[in-house]
Formats: sequence, C-alpha cells, structure tokens
Amino acid sequence: MTGLTKKYKEYLNDSYSPIDVNTLPAFVDMRAMLEYAKKKCVQISQLTKEEKSKFLIPNTRVSVP
Repeated sequence: MTGLTKKYKEYLNDSYSPIDVNTLPAFVDMRAMLEYAKKKCVQISQLTKEEKSKFLIPNTRVSVP
C-alpha cells in the first residue's frame, strides 16, 4: 500500500460517519415532487421554495441527542 493510499483510507475513517435517520428533521417525497415538476414542465431545481416545501414530511421520530 502506498503512502497516499494509506493517508486516503485514514482520511475516510476519520471523516465519515453515518447519518442517523432519526435525527433528520424532515423527509422529502421525491417521487411526488418529480411528478409535480413534470406536470409543470420544469426541472425540480426550478421549483420555488414554497413549491418544494409542499413535499416535506415532518419526522415525528426525531431524537434529540
């Protein structure tokens, strides 16, 4: 293993930690948002914040650390 590979693997071990789903404040219904954007003939990135917020689903299982 070269020095660069070793440093890269150490970097990954130090920087990556999985995100616990229960800590997310909301979920996004991407399928519904995509269908909505298709009906309007626009891309998801072109939807307004108000339109995007229609597809947010609050996470009722949020656990505060």
